[in-house]
Amino acid sequence: MRMNNGGRMAFSGFQLTPVVKYLLIANVAVFFLQQVLPNTLEQWGAYNTQKAVNQLQVWRFVTYMFLHGGVSHILFNMLGVWMFGTQIEALWGQRTFLLYYLVCGVGGSLLYGIFALIGIGGGWMLGASGALMGLLLAYGMTYPDNKIFLMGILPIKAKYMVVLYGMMDLLSIPKGDGVAHLAHLGGLLAGFIFIQITIPGLSGQMFKGNALSSYWKRSQAKRRMKVVRPEKTSNEQSHQSEPRTSSPGSTDQKRIDSILDKISREGLQSLSDEEQELLRRAGRK
Repeated sequence: MRMNNGGRMAFSGFQLTPVVKYLLIANVAVFFLQQVLPNTLEQWGAYNTQKAVNQLQVWRFVTYMFLHGGVSHILFNMLGVWMFGTQIEALWGQRTFLLYYLVCGVGGSLLYGIFALIGIGGGWMLGASGALMGLLLAYGMTYPDNKIFLMGILPIKAKYMVVLYGMMDLLSIPKGDGVAHLAHLGGLLAGFIFIQITIPGLSGQMFKGNALSSYWKRSQAKRRMKVVRPEKTSNEQSHQSEPRTSSPGSTDQKRIDSILDKISREGLQSLSDEEQELLRRAGRK
């Protein structure tokens, strides 16, 4: 459930996007295996700087994010992946979304490991929270004014939720409360860098409301959906002064621009089957 531009509640439904669905299945399956093989999977796949860095067990930078420490731990993380991930994947596409998710997770273990090497924090770590923090960042930057219910009670805009959670993690580092706050911050940092590389200057739009969503959609879509026009032949060049009607390519580009405007106003769910098919065809060109 989210707040749309007019302040009304809009239900996004329970439909899962493909990558989010497989991430949920993978995490739940691994969690059940943890119950069948207690401690075995944690010893093999949880993150530990001594083993990951000194013993070159580099798979731990990734595998730790599919392990969880209890029912509440996995439920909270998977709820966040579903809430934020489905809308981000629908907007970015499967490949970009999966890459982003993994980059944020690896970024969490990298920052955690770097600080462990200099004597801050350390120990064993598991959970998808670093990747989840990256998803929260992406959601907050793309839909900054959508409201999220903090602790299920207090509605707060997504952009402020990102700042709040980031500050809470930063201030909690010295407490030593058994939570990998540095991994959370690593996921945020990795996500921020990823987005900066993907669309330079995007972060500066975060507090400009819905302009960010439109900016992201247009820049990403136009990057993938340019209509390629054939080069002019010498015969065509000799008739440049003759009046011409609109080419099919220019017509398609106008329709794509119109669809992108509609997405900015009403969201992806507002598209008809025909409009979705046009975007898919354009994306394959």
